[in-house]
Amino acid sequence: MNIKSEGNSVYDAAYDVAIVGAGLAGSSIAATLADLGWRVLLVERDSFPRHKVCGEFISPEAQATLRHLGLFAEVEALKPVSLHATEITSRHARTLHRPLPGEAWGLSRYKLDEGLAMAAVSRGVELRTATTVTRHVVQNEIKNGIQKGKVELHLRDRQQTTRIHARAAIMAFGRTALPGLAAHRPPADTSERARYVGVKCHYRGVEMPPQVELYFFQGGYAGLNPVEGGHVNLCLLVSYDAFTQAGRSVSDMLATAIAGNAALAERMHAAIAIVDTECSVAPVDTYRRAQPWSDVAQVGDSAVMIPPLCGDGMAMALRSAELCAPLADQFLRGNLSLDAWSSAYQQHWSQEFGQRVRIGRWLQQLLQIPLVGESLILTGNLLPSLADYFISSTRGSAPTDPLSLARGSG
Repeated sequence: MNIKSEGNSVYDAAYDVAIVGAGLAGSSIAATLADLGWRVLLVERDSFPRHKVCGEFISPEAQATLRHLGLFAEVEALKPVSLHATEITSRHARTLHRPLPGEAWGLSRYKLDEGLAMAAVSRGVELRTATTVTRHVVQNEIKNGIQKGKVELHLRDRQQTTRIHARAAIMAFGRTALPGLAAHRPPADTSERARYVGVKCHYRGVEMPPQVELYFFQGGYAGLNPVEGGHVNLCLLVSYDAFTQAGRSVSDMLATAIAGNAALAERMHAAIAIVDTECSVAPVDTYRRAQPWSDVAQVGDSAVMIPPLCGDGMAMALRSAELCAPLADQFLRGNLSLDAWSSAYQQHWSQEFGQRVRIGRWLQQLLQIPLVGESLILTGNLLPSLADYFISSTRGSAPTDPLSLARGSG
């Protein structure tokens, strides 16, 4: 690498593409583009391994995307737990049980994120962890009649500040943007409906079937499913009011949620919390306006956060990487202008995710209204086909080739 000093910073040679965020979407698209021969820099502000607030549920749709991206074997080697059904339980113990449309997996983000990042490194990606993007500059230029892009990122780690150039950049920094990336985040929804806190903890000593379970309680809902190592993951999405009333403590919020649903309390009666797995995140805004492109492409939760109730956020993150990668490749080869990449990605993103996000938000609102939630679960038991329809409506459909849209737009 060609490195030189310039003032108090260091400047190194350009990359083909810089990807900000080494979560599911970031590491997956980094690995894919490296496989296609591009020099890829992957920047992550945390270090691995790390726990994250997540339902840790990998749907059949997510597995299909992993296969297409060539990453299935690496994830399967992490020994995920097989899951075959889903069960929803209201605050008053009314339950809806439905089989999943295929085998799903339970796997911790502690294992999964590191596994995907290492898969990217094995394909030639340069990974920089514990590194923060403090500034970004996007420059567009016309060369030989084709619109091209150029991005400068200022990176800060524990030792120095580095400036790097890339022909393209992709944002995969998740639901929370640092100040250096503020321009890549639309305004938050400040209404009460959008003020949530996410909480997660692993437990041992819990016996449960190979399924994902959803429990409602006053102020939020909880997802529970087995993960590797004989543990279960309990993940909550709660209102700010509920979190405040629980004393603004992660452990107290977890205890309050468990006590708030008799069926969950029974399931967790012998549970022992694994304290170093406790984590939280706020604010969680599931109503933030979608923005799959803002100067550069955005994948995963950087584009929008699908309501966790849908249970398909991980599949959505992976699928957005799958959509974006071939377009980025064609842009780097000079076969697509920046405008064509932007137009095709945004169009296909909307076709793939627009309705799923809308239905997910609608279901989240309805199921948290006690009487409505009870009625919907009762209806789902009486009309299983209707329940299956709503479940499938938050899942992916038959994929469209994103390059076909790009060719049609120039």
